Amino acid sequence: MKINNILIHLQNKVDAFSLKPRHVEQIRKTLPDAHIVVAEGNGDFMEKLSEAECVLAWVFKPDWYKSAPKLEVLFTPAAGHDWVAEDPSGRVRTFYGSFHSRIMRESLLSMMLYFNRKIGKSLNDQNDRIWGRLDYNSCAGLFSQRMLIVGFGSLGRSITELLKAFGARITGVKRNIAGFETHPGVDKMITFDRLEEELPFADHVVLLLPAEAETDGIFTARHFNAMKPGTYLYNLGRGNCYREEDLLTALINGPLAGAGLDVFAEEPLSPDSPLWKQHNVLITPHSSAISLEYIDLFIQEWLETLRAI
Repeated sequence: MKINNILIHLQNKVDAFSLKPRHVEQIRKTLPDAHIVVAEGNGDFMEKLSEAECVLAWVFKPDWYKSAPKLEVLFTPAAGHDWVAEDPSGRVRTFYGSFHSRIMRESLLSMMLYFNRKIGKSLNDQNDRIWGRLDYNSCAGLFSQRMLIVGFGSLGRSITELLKAFGARITGVKRNIAGFETHPGVDKMITFDRLEEELPFADHVVLLLPAEAETDGIFTARHFNAMKPGTYLYNLGRGNCYREEDLLTALINGPLAGAGLDVFAEEPLSPDSPLWKQHNVLITPHSSAISLEYIDLFIQEWLETLRAI
């Protein structure tokens, strides 16, 4: 696709999510004939929007499309639609980031190994100068375990590729599995209505569900109760898919042995949340996709898409 005027507004409170001079230099070298403008702030962005044919931005509201008569394509690093809306008229094509999986799957792997290899205990023992070698007999290998991935999109597929290299057995869960009945690396594909049948067999349950009305509270107390004792739960999707009270009950009374949580219904997580005090919970601050390579991966994906359309 031939683009002459590119407007970029990629500043973020998270430094790893912000455009750097080296990214601008890379873009200019790759697209030497394009006029590239990096907005200095929100006001500057809105002033220059009318001339833009291609926009790279973290935020774009529905009514802004009317102020961009020449706009043809809009790209955002975000995977979800929380901050960038699609053009209501359908005139402008909107592309969302799909590169996050390479980062997030490593975050998930670190959580799984944290629990499987008792890293929390190791840190406590090191702090207390305890040589607790005999307490590691229950460590398990991923190669002997079953994974249940709920929300089998691009991230789920990437996670499967990584975990399969460890020898894990994997069941994917989608609302509609038409065309996905078989998938490389997946031992079984099921629909969400069959989830309770599979939960008793899973050692690790991974939630990768988007924030939609259809996913609000979709993972219920009934699902927690269907798990076998000793199961670990991970949430790298959105925090609306279960009630925190149900999660806490499963952590305190069983069957959950632990949980790795990166997302929450309300963020930042309140200092008063009882989740902070649970010894069997690993909390990360919605950081599973934060990485030095974040914008590099986005720029690479954007350029590849631009060439293809």
